[in-house]
Amino acid sequence: MYMRISRAWPLAFLVMVLVAPAQLPATNGMYLTAYGAETLGRGGANLAISDRSLAINFNPAGISQLQGNHFTANLAVLVPSLTFENMANPSPIDSESSYFPLPSFAYVRAGKESPWSWGIGMVAQGGMGATFKNTNTFFGTQDETDSEVRFGTLVPTVSYAINEDMSIGLAANVGYADVAFAFYPETSFFNTENPAFSFPGVEMGTAGGLQYNFRLGWMWRATPKFSVGAIYQTETQSDFTGGDLAVNYNGFPFIGQKVGYEAEVDGFTFAAQAGVGFALRPNDRWILALDIKKNYWDDAIDTITVTGKNPDTPLPPPFNEVVLPFVFNWKDQWVYAFGADYRVNETLTLRAGYNYGENPVPDDTLNPLFPANVEDHLSFGFSYLAGSITYEFGIERAFNVSQTNNNPDPQVNPFGPGTTVEHSQWTAAFGVSWAWARK
Repeated sequence: MYMRISRAWPLAFLVMVLVAPAQLPATNGMYLTAYGAETLGRGGANLAISDRSLAINFNPAGISQLQGNHFTANLAVLVPSLTFENMANPSPIDSESSYFPLPSFAYVRAGKESPWSWGIGMVAQGGMGATFKNTNTFFGTQDETDSEVRFGTLVPTVSYAINEDMSIGLAANVGYADVAFAFYPETSFFNTENPAFSFPGVEMGTAGGLQYNFRLGWMWRATPKFSVGAIYQTETQSDFTGGDLAVNYNGFPFIGQKVGYEAEVDGFTFAAQAGVGFALRPNDRWILALDIKKNYWDDAIDTITVTGKNPDTPLPPPFNEVVLPFVFNWKDQWVYAFGADYRVNETLTLRAGYNYGENPVPDDTLNPLFPANVEDHLSFGFSYLAGSITYEFGIERAFNVSQTNNNPDPQVNPFGPGTTVEHSQWTAAFGVSWAWARK
């Protein structure tokens, strides 16, 4: 497990790539299966349903179906579980326990007095990290890796009702994401026989910037019992700058110290999405929903590069600039979400759902710090209506998946052939919604 200083430092970049907003909680690739407790309870199926203001983050056309004023506040908590093993760590290494809060809220104003409806919200699109301590390296040391990412957006939304049964909508996700990481920061190995295969540990402080995309939606109530919805979301334009990258050259005889660089990230984008959803109401008690979506990861996640410039200590080439490319080569992903609501009475509604998202991560580019490979999700939830206030709860289990990377190329798989990752997670969400001045 060596690193070509003149070509790439993918070891350091393994943690850096955790800058995945919606899609970092690693449920459907780097996208969450659902936003809001209600949608979580039905497995994320929501493209043809709009009964809460967080529809601005699913299908913006749906807010035309709301009447009056609607406000939702929601808190989700993501709890991932990761282990990995390789030749240096033949016994599984557990990641440190982590809890990632994902808050969101949204307000929508709609009414029959105008075909126009509008809304705005703040949505935590994603957030995750992984910490592995006391990990054996291939350089005879014990060290750690650590990462943290945050991503949130402001979501202004507008919808136009073509008629009572059909509407179109447009939403913009404009927000900020940042990331910080460390990869074996106290390890520094100089290969005297082949210096190009030396390894300096790295640590990067927060790098971040503007992220934005646009979501176009359409919804049609074909009959009182059957609705259809469709969305297209553009690929996210991302910018990560302003990071401080510390490179550990303590073991390098001609440098002998840590050196700081200004860091930025290039080539990291969040996939475009297209989807269609169906909702059937066979009677007053049941809603059955099915969503089919495609995430275009093949165009979004290919080779991502971290660049460090302007070292705080004068250094000759190639050490005066750090270039860290990493090959991901993700595949496009189909997602299928099925959910059901059952209204027990006027106040209590029960929900259940199943979400399947194909694993977009190829075996030969898998890494322990960012598997994003869970596929099967089972969820349950309920809501309770008290006057104009609705209390909502949802819980989701992403079942354990095991995947092995046997790629012998250390530039692509620095953990070595035979690296195995196991990944599962829980997500729980609680929300409160108000509706008033409905006409």
